[in-house]
Amino acid sequence: MDLVQKTEKYGPVVRLAPNEISVNSVDALRTVYVGGFEKHRWYLDVFANYGSPNIFTLLGHKPHSVQKRMVSNVYSKSYLQNSKDLQTVSSQLIFDRFLPIIQETVGYGGDMDVLDFTEAVGMDFTSAYLFGLSNSTDFIKNAEYRRHWLKEFQTFKIRLPHERAGGEIEGWCFSMCEAADAFIHSEKLNENPSATQPVVYRQLSQSLGEPTQPNAPQFKNTMVAIASEMLDQLIAGHETSGITLTYLMHELSQRPCLQDSLRSELLTLSPPIIYPATNDTTNTNMAQGLPSPRSIDALPLLNNILQETLRLYAASPAQQPRVTPFSPTGTTIDGYSNISGGIRVSANPYSLHRNAAVFPEPEKWVPERWDAEGEKRDEMKRWFWAFSSGGRMCLGNHFALQDKEMKLVVAAVYSNYMTEIVDGEGMEQADTFVSGPVGGKCVLRFKHV
Repeated sequence: MDLVQKTEKYGPVVRLAPNEISVNSVDALRTVYVGGFEKHRWYLDVFANYGSPNIFTLLGHKPHSVQKRMVSNVYSKSYLQNSKDLQTVSSQLIFDRFLPIIQETVGYGGDMDVLDFTEAVGMDFTSAYLFGLSNSTDFIKNAEYRRHWLKEFQTFKIRLPHERAGGEIEGWCFSMCEAADAFIHSEKLNENPSATQPVVYRQLSQSLGEPTQPNAPQFKNTMVAIASEMLDQLIAGHETSGITLTYLMHELSQRPCLQDSLRSELLTLSPPIIYPATNDTTNTNMAQGLPSPRSIDALPLLNNILQETLRLYAASPAQQPRVTPFSPTGTTIDGYSNISGGIRVSANPYSLHRNAAVFPEPEKWVPERWDAEGEKRDEMKRWFWAFSSGGRMCLGNHFALQDKEMKLVVAAVYSNYMTEIVDGEGMEQADTFVSGPVGGKCVLRFKHV
């Protein structure tokens, strides 16, 4: 019996073990996650890099809050929408790497493993924002090294921190940190107008270089602390977005009429994302750059398609454990009182997103459900938990949704191409913390329109 079935049978609070409970209600989310229960030790045991904590693994609420504030401004929606660096990154990656590779693939028949490719897109966007374009990866074009790295990463992520310490991936990330640090202290940005600042690296290095704030985590080595943070964001940034895009494109590939409707919406953008340039456009669109993030964000069908994919195929659908606080009167969760301190308590997107009272026919991919208005839509948004909630909510959710692979990449693809399934075997999600297709691939065929 899985957690969804247990919740249906026993209710929104289920005792899984003597010291562990699972919760599945909006009220419980407010208490546990918005209320700031501290993280379980499991995060530090599994996700620390270089033997140093990062925002994702800091257990205490106050140290986490201090470190998150060091970089949260460069991930805010307003900052991202107005960032010249991110505009340059997006334009160069879309027009100089992403769309040319798809067009080249079309010339060879159009078949592509989109899981592999979209994870490459995620890595290039994330690393360019973290370290600057000149110090970032080029996984989109360099397929050989991309596949080597992704294979290495499959081993890296199942090892414990002490087992992977000092390995290839930690060394690779540390070298990018050193390159970004050298860039900051050079004149390269002035020499190359198309270069971009290492936005996140610069922000974090400046913040950690300031006098220690109260409750801030203490680090023996600032560069190691920065590298731990950067590697955590690289890992999260490439894999989860790649998984989401893969499932989105797999669903769209079964619905050519929906692709047509989406394309009609996308072509209202100004400028539209047209590739390759025709005699009529003569590179005008590429010279003008991409449409604004705000205009892409305002497209209702695109938003519905992405929202529904995140609901049905949450890239990280697993339990997110917290620990109940110690209190003389115990803790109350969703009507259950006197819960002792030190109890592991978890919610998960998989179960929350399958509440049939909120999401009718929850196992079906139905983008139009998000056309609902009023209280019905508000209730769906309350139960939508792809990025968690509270102070520990995903730091990069605006970056992922608006300006990176998600909406921008979908817009670039379906403004120019139709997709159909070539090999869709093994698309069931794996039972892991970050859950991609069990088959490890999704082969689609691209056709230019």
